Amino acid sequence: MIFTDDFFSTGSTLPNDDLVQLVDSRTFENVNYQKVNTWYHEVGPMYVDGVIIRERYDILTDTTDHYALTSFLAGKPINIELFGAKGDSRKNDTDAFLKAAEFINGLPDFVSVNESNGQENYSLEKQAVTIVGNSPIGYKIEGTIKFEKPVNFLVDKIFYRGTRDKAALIFQNSYKNTIDTHVSAYPSAVFTSDDFVGILIQGAINSKIDVGASFFTKGIICEANDSQGLYPGFAWNDIQLKSLQTNLDSFVIRNKNKGWANANRVTGGEFASPSGLIDESKPINRRRTFIKFEKDELSKECNSWLFLNQSFEGKFVDVNKNILEETLCFDFSAASCFGISILEPRIEDVNDERLGVFRTGSEFSFKSGQYASVTDFTDENGIRYVGEKPIVLLDEDLKCDFKINRMTNDYRHTYVKKLEPFNDRTGLLPDAYYANRFCQIFEINDHTARLWVKWYRNSELVLFDENRNLITDTTKLQQQIALIDYRPQDYSVSAIVNVKTIVIGKESNSDFVNNMTFIADAKYVGILQRPYDSARLKVMLNRKDMDKIKKVKFLETPSDTYPTINNPSDMTGFSFSTGEKFYDTTTFQTSIIKKSGINNVLSGYTFDATIGSRKFVIKSGPTNEISEGHIFYLTSNGGNIYFKITKIEGDVITANIPSDVTMIDADITFPICTYDTY
Repeated sequence: MIFTDDFFSTGSTLPNDDLVQLVDSRTFENVNYQKVNTWYHEVGPMYVDGVIIRERYDILTDTTDHYALTSFLAGKPINIELFGAKGDSRKNDTDAFLKAAEFINGLPDFVSVNESNGQENYSLEKQAVTIVGNSPIGYKIEGTIKFEKPVNFLVDKIFYRGTRDKAALIFQNSYKNTIDTHVSAYPSAVFTSDDFVGILIQGAINSKIDVGASFFTKGIICEANDSQGLYPGFAWNDIQLKSLQTNLDSFVIRNKNKGWANANRVTGGEFASPSGLIDESKPINRRRTFIKFEKDELSKECNSWLFLNQSFEGKFVDVNKNILEETLCFDFSAASCFGISILEPRIEDVNDERLGVFRTGSEFSFKSGQYASVTDFTDENGIRYVGEKPIVLLDEDLKCDFKINRMTNDYRHTYVKKLEPFNDRTGLLPDAYYANRFCQIFEINDHTARLWVKWYRNSELVLFDENRNLITDTTKLQQQIALIDYRPQDYSVSAIVNVKTIVIGKESNSDFVNNMTFIADAKYVGILQRPYDSARLKVMLNRKDMDKIKKVKFLETPSDTYPTINNPSDMTGFSFSTGEKFYDTTTFQTSIIKKSGINNVLSGYTFDATIGSRKFVIKSGPTNEISEGHIFYLTSNGGNIYFKITKIEGDVITANIPSDVTMIDADITFPICTYDTY
């Protein structure tokens, strides 16, 4: 029985056969070495690592021979213990892993099929060596292990016990490789540096990655980095996630230096935040994210990531285990990522603090048999937030079906079709302050239940007491603001004396998503929204809270009508068209326009016009009582031809009248509409 240390020792007189059978001095396993001159490339001192390729000096012949491990030559896996790892989870195995990495990093990049044929350079593939670790206990390392060249790494249990400011494992330039490992840091997560990373994978393509990490600031980072020596992309990889416990950011997708991570599939992953293990007093203290995208200033968004069957647990922050720390399951808010698909996740339903998706991009799909949907929204102006797993109760698209009086002053009104009503009957709230608004009413049976609302621009909410009277006490409304979860500086109580509302945001803001509980005096809440183009209102709540907050149903309005609080004769400033219908919510009657026109008499108007222009100058008559859309006819022709005002600028109007008309002090008439009521 000959040991490797004896055979390769200086001055050894053992026969230097071409093939030798030895016993490894570290593992005591049988190993075979073969004398080689070339191995794809010429074998020389540069490749000698003392484990895989070894050098032996023969005294008798005064020659130096090189031997290579036969299993390596045959492409078989190499046990990390050959490099000196003990694998008992106590001995420091850092040197063994560093030796393995040094050997991998010293190998040439490519092997050509035919070096004499330059065309073969286009078919080059990076070679890779397979490192395995068979210890059932695990390996302990205290420094960073960095593989700069492709490697198949199958060492499942690694315990990192180094400083909390560096990465434990780094894999660079993976190409059709397999990485299967899990690394765990100290069993008490202390987040002092964002560089405290479990596994950093920089540049990978067409690889099978099966990884997990626990107790790091960032557990796993999949990074696309266009820097010297790195493959700039991260694409077409099949990623299987293992257990990821108590990381601050567990699975991170990162674009750096104009790198671009795209088109990857991520399956599984058990994300958890056990209680009692995080020291919140340490320098880094921010919201936990399970799956997160981040980038530097030079980089853009990621795209086309598919997430399948992730499982999310929470972390309790109180001793009674009633309060769950807010946690983002998916955070793609750093850029407008697109093509992100999330299929069938499991999110632990502990309480209302569970949060779901946080994003700014488009083409973002979510599908789950467990939840009706996850709250998410598109952020266009830097306002970001998330909600939980709600049931969508309302999703009205307000792109059409408006009836607007088109007045240019502050009393402009709009009526919207196909919306549920505000008051106990139907229709809009009968107050001029609520022009251009509609409202949804919810009955609050449990004021501690949580309601989610997605608003669009300068929205409002109103509170009602048990008698359905508006709550106008400013102190109580300020108490309600304190119960809204996000950006309290954006909320204010309106200045209107008799109608107090809580105003959300400004005209210039985009979407808000908020959740809130309610003050005890509030028995009903009204969600008000203006009908901006492309505005969407969503009101959502937990499935388990369906009986705690209920949508108030009213007498339905015919869907082809405009709900109003009066009939057309009282709707000042409107121009009506034949066939339009209006539902009077005070009389429950419908009016249908028989003849186009306005609803009130406008008299005393004269115009001047010249040939070659469709513009007319008002000579007499108040300009503030007419508006775009009003129809008229020349009094002299008795109403045989109608014209419509298309634009008003001061006392100059533009209409669809022929340009060859000349008028001086011409009288015009605005016809009165006629309608039937039933």
